[in-house]
Amino acid sequence: MARQKKQRSVYITTEPDWKTLKLITDPEKQNEAFRSCEYFARTEVSKTKGLPIVKSWIKGHAGWSPEDVKIILANPDWTFSSCISTLFVWHKLGYMPDHLREHYEKRKNEEWMPRGKKALAEKIEKVEAKLAKPVISIQQRMKEQVSDLCGEFEFFIDQWIDGEKTLKEFDPYKMMMSYQPEIKGPHAKIIKEDFEAQYNEAKLVVEWQDEDIKEGYSHFDAKMRKTFLQVFEKINTACDTIIATKATTRKARKPKARSKEAIVKKLKYAVNFPELGLASLHPTDIVYANEVWVYNTKTRKIGVYHAKTVDPRNMQRPGTGIMIKGTTLQDFDEETSTQKTLRKPAEMLKGFDAGKMKCKKSYEELTTTPTKMNGRFNEHTIILRTF
Repeated sequence: MARQKKQRSVYITTEPDWKTLKLITDPEKQNEAFRSCEYFARTEVSKTKGLPIVKSWIKGHAGWSPEDVKIILANPDWTFSSCISTLFVWHKLGYMPDHLREHYEKRKNEEWMPRGKKALAEKIEKVEAKLAKPVISIQQRMKEQVSDLCGEFEFFIDQWIDGEKTLKEFDPYKMMMSYQPEIKGPHAKIIKEDFEAQYNEAKLVVEWQDEDIKEGYSHFDAKMRKTFLQVFEKINTACDTIIATKATTRKARKPKARSKEAIVKKLKYAVNFPELGLASLHPTDIVYANEVWVYNTKTRKIGVYHAKTVDPRNMQRPGTGIMIKGTTLQDFDEETSTQKTLRKPAEMLKGFDAGKMKCKKSYEELTTTPTKMNGRFNEHTIILRTF
């Protein structure tokens, strides 16, 4: 009988005989045993291993109320580091000296409870402050972003009314394009809506029919009324230009590329043909291939598919090579993709078990009449070679 291999210790310091020490019942001897184990715990027990034991003792063995436990555990982990060695020994032995319990009771009242209450209060304050903070909508945030720009437009209008500026000096499109943050379509839409009421009022000023308008703009002559409308038309046109430009230049969403496995999922083919010792390549080899050789076990026809668009660097770029849709091959050259019947398949198929040039030569040596391929696969189709 083989001798059982002794388990190797993971500790450098000699580990105490926990089972024996655990059986001690005399209080004085328990205290001695406990002290004898403390050096081992201090040198060998890590914070990662010991901290869960400390928290377990606080929760279920210290004899403290659930409310006090919650406050104590709100303290940062480093406050319990000095307890790890002694409470690890307690965990192993099941007992500890009375003076240690008294020590932890004192720490609870003088240290852990005050600090824990403060930590909980700070946590509550942070939560309340976060809840009290108003939530700004995206629309409101964008309005704030363009408020200064709208103010610049208003300031120009005031300067124009006072005769300090001319219409030629006003270029809202240029101002919007140089503004920071960048003015995008949604920003331009907000600006347009912001000046919509004034734009409609400027139209009434040009019509000069409304009595209230006549009274409000009595200091405008006919030329000023026309220019007044043109100011808002410039703002409107600039906004429309940016909205339309951003919409047409928006980057098109790139379609997610399908995996080869997903492309060939529905393709029917023969996995193997034991009578001739044939086994198919996996259909994923067809995807993006420039040349595919197949053999139909029922009709005894060998065929070759040539890609309509060849990828000379074999980078598997979309639009190059042969593709599959359902049970049919696509993107092959219908003129050059042909098939021939094999009179003696067992002998003739040996010429198609090597490289591209040998397959081509063996195919050209066949004397049977070639016919065009239709791209359809079925349960009799063996995938011989792909290049």
